[in-house]
Amino acid sequence: MKAHSRIIAWLIGCICLILLTSGVFFWYNDHSSISAELTTVTAPQKLNSIPNATAENAAVTNPLSHSLSGPAPAINLQHAATTSPPLPPVAYPVGSIGEACEVNTYPPSVGFFDLDREVMLSLENSPFDNTGENFKLLKSPKCLTALETYISPINPYLWGREHNTHGFHSAHAFVDIDNPLNFERIFTDPAGDFARVQEALARPECQLSTDDEPNLRLNETCHADAIHNYALISRFCYGVGIYTRPYQWYSKEDNPNPEQDRSMWIHSLENAWVTKKCDDLDPNVDLQLPIHTELRQQIQELDKDKTLNETLIELAARLGDEAAGLTHPVEYYGAYGRSEHSEEGYKYGPLTEWFVTDLTEPTNLFSKHPPSVDRLRHLVPLFATHIGASGGKTIKFNHEALAQHLCSPPYYTPPSEETGAIPEPPSCRTVAYELRQEFHSDPSMLKTIAIFEEIAIRLDVYE
Repeated sequence: MKAHSRIIAWLIGCICLILLTSGVFFWYNDHSSISAELTTVTAPQKLNSIPNATAENAAVTNPLSHSLSGPAPAINLQHAATTSPPLPPVAYPVGSIGEACEVNTYPPSVGFFDLDREVMLSLENSPFDNTGENFKLLKSPKCLTALETYISPINPYLWGREHNTHGFHSAHAFVDIDNPLNFERIFTDPAGDFARVQEALARPECQLSTDDEPNLRLNETCHADAIHNYALISRFCYGVGIYTRPYQWYSKEDNPNPEQDRSMWIHSLENAWVTKKCDDLDPNVDLQLPIHTELRQQIQELDKDKTLNETLIELAARLGDEAAGLTHPVEYYGAYGRSEHSEEGYKYGPLTEWFVTDLTEPTNLFSKHPPSVDRLRHLVPLFATHIGASGGKTIKFNHEALAQHLCSPPYYTPPSEETGAIPEPPSCRTVAYELRQEFHSDPSMLKTIAIFEEIAIRLDVYE
């Protein structure tokens, strides 16, 4: 009887143990399932609610980040350690930045910087190295070659405006000069250019202040081109020049297509290339170093109302650098807020007579005013075969870019007219017809008008 009781007790104990074990097993599985579900559903919200850095710090880490907004893409953290699904591929030409730098493999740029830093760095297809600061592909000769090929021929004043001749920098697009300004020119020999700046400023004849008359014959003797080159090196490498470049940013609300989204990555790659060129400079070329205190003071004495870079650019214009003679005051709004470049080299260059001081004047070549009889009467002569200028120079214009500038919108709108109804501007055809009536007895002017009309018609900007 006792043995029978022990057997029954033992069986009951085994059953209880089995039930307890099963309960723990099912509870654990249930809890794990719920946890996994919560991880998948709530992770993106958590990533958005914990910003990785301030906007300013993000801009320093990567210029792409400071203007991006919108929630992060829904990335399941179970797969975050492997990859983030890229957008549909864009058909980039072989050798282009998009193809050579493998931009099609990058995650969507919209929302990328809203992710937690640890998640961003864990993505295998993140474009950055494990520091989160450098593009992986900048170590690729193929990518660097593509960037160099694309950026080197670009005029720094037109960077971001290469295919847009509108705006105050257009003169750089429609005036052809003997020594074109581009990134290749300013990065060819920065240390040598800085030495030439020092050499020029050691010559009394090269130290032209705002009270002195321009002397374009001193171009080579005073290394005017080197002075302009160095001023731009200083702006891009030791200032905020990169962040004043025009750009187009897209947020999630803009619903950018794959090419638009990736254009922001390409923009950032271009900035990174310029930054890399700056990082490779001889550290002694920084004008702000204590060893250059005397040189800074000497430059500042030339014009106490300008920054050092502005003073150098205007000096280059007064000494005969044609590219410096096309510069103009411009305000920029970029990653660091408002930035103003106030050089006025146009006052000293070979084109001085074609520009007026007041930018609101319709006859000012730099401004993008709509066509008018006054404007084209003053500027159509630029379509003549040979344009003489001060200093005995002959100016060569890119007539196609000039016609686009004169005849195609958008046009400048004076602040006083922004709140009212803006009248429809006349076409270049209408204005040209009026000019023909006015100059009906001037064969030379009629010939120039005909050249202008032929180019405008061919470019489809005449009507």
